[in-house]
Formats: sequence, C-alpha cells, structure tokens
Amino acid sequence: MIIDKDYTRGFRIFGGAVLSLIVTLSVMIDSGYLRFLDSVMIGAIQKSDGGIKDALMHLSTTLASPKFDIIYVLIMAFFMWGFKFKLQALWAIFTIIGGDVVGFVFKEIVRRARPTLHSASDTGFSFPSGHVLGIFIVISIIWIIIIPVMKSDRWRIAIQILSVIFLLMVMMSRVYLNAHYPTDTIGAVLIAYTWVQISEIFYVKYAPRLKQNWRPVLHSYL
Repeated sequence: MIIDKDYTRGFRIFGGAVLSLIVTLSVMIDSGYLRFLDSVMIGAIQKSDGGIKDALMHLSTTLASPKFDIIYVLIMAFFMWGFKFKLQALWAIFTIIGGDVVGFVFKEIVRRARPTLHSASDTGFSFPSGHVLGIFIVISIIWIIIIPVMKSDRWRIAIQILSVIFLLMVMMSRVYLNAHYPTDTIGAVLIAYTWVQISEIFYVKYAPRLKQNWRPVLHSYL
C-alpha cells in the first residue's frame, strides 16, 4: 500500500495531539508566554513592508485560500482516479474535508478574536489559521501520494523543498497581513499534522475493505 501500516504512527499522533493541546489551552487561557512569543514574532515579520515582500505575502495568502485548497485536492483526485489511484483520491478528498471540519471545531471551541487592524475579508475566529491548516494538508497529500510515485529524484527533492518554503511563506503572510497571530499558524500546523496521521489510520483500516467490496475501486492500486 502507498500508505502502509506504521507502528510508530500512534506515537506521532500522541506527540502531535499533546503539542496541539498545549498550544490550544495556552491560547484559551491567554498565556503571557504565548503573548510574548506572538509579539516577538509579529515584530520580526512585520519589521519592513512594501515592495516585493508585500506582493509575495498577498500572493501567498491568496494561493493558500481554503477555497483553493479544495480545488487543488479535487484536481489531484481527478488525476489520481484516472491513473487508477482511486482509493488514494477518495482518501485525499476525505482528508481535506475532515481537516476543514476539525479546524472549524477548534475555532468554535477556542473562539480567539483576530488581531486588530485585520482585513474585513478575514471573518470568523483566529485560532487555528484555516489557510495554514488547509495548505499543510494539501502539501501532505502531495508528499504522501504524489511524490512517492515520481521517478525523478531531482523533481521529488525540488517539490519537497518548494512546498516547505511555500508553507513557511503562507504562515508568514497570515501574520504579515494581520489576519492571525503567529501561534494561530503554529497551532494550525500541529493540528493539521495530527489529523493527517489519524486520516492515514483510516486509510490503512478501510482501503482494503473498499477495494474488495466496492466495484468502482475494484481495480485501484492499494
């Protein structure tokens, strides 16, 4: 299977869940340490503005819009289905939709207000960042499903490096544009990472059953 049974996955889920819980609770109690961390990081990211940096930040945040995340995954799923990676296509759709639900639940529980001077287009609560959570899931799908089947080592390495750079730019852009606090983006990464690990468990458990019992995916790669 492309997503194999991994006995260390439980430890990764536990570690991700613990870190996610620590950040979430610290935000909920308005921890002084987190406020200090946010202020230091905001100062560093917003130290200079204008010119190329301003354009890159706006472009990064636009390309990582939650609506675009769904489109990216649907496009990938379309091609996966065509190349007989049908189970992986279904898993990708399940993972991005489930991630959006998880992010919404966290927002409603924490209910952190957005930073002052945020754009009127940035509605809803601040923690966790939906842009960062969604794009992390999209990148994870690329790393888990797309990259392993690529034949060129150079392309694999290039895509991995570029995807990490883009993720960091999205995280910075949300802070730069006053849409989120830095800890909103860090929390989003931790929550998204934990959810992807959990989603992989669903694949390992249910993908073989679907392949055996559901005709549309009968000839899918496992």
